[in-house]
Amino acid sequence: MDGVELLVAALTLGVSNGVTDATSAVVRDAADSFRGLVRRRLTGTGQEALRTLETEGTDSGIWQVRLTADLIRAGVDRDEQILSLARELLARAEAAGPRTEIGPVDARGANGVQFGSANIQHNTFN
Repeated sequence: MDGVELLVAALTLGVSNGVTDATSAVVRDAADSFRGLVRRRLTGTGQEALRTLETEGTDSGIWQVRLTADLIRAGVDRDEQILSLARELLARAEAAGPRTEIGPVDARGANGVQFGSANIQHNTFN
């Protein structure tokens, strides 16, 4: 993972649906602090892209193009201190483990499983 990919992954923590339970409150707080640190280094375009990410989530891809360009332009992708913090944040999130709103799920041997809230899934098993 290069510097920009690492930063984008860390910046999306707590914004995407992957971080939702009480165990991840520490991760979410750290992700918020990390975004604040990076935000101070960005220009208006990058700050706007980061706001879009925070308000609309990861579904819209436009924020990623603008944010990536501004991270490179501002040199954030080469700042070893920020990159180190991003690695630490991602490690924390990984240590917290994937969870759902109901807690850990063991889906070994399951068919047609879907995680999340308010999802619709249609399965046909023959």
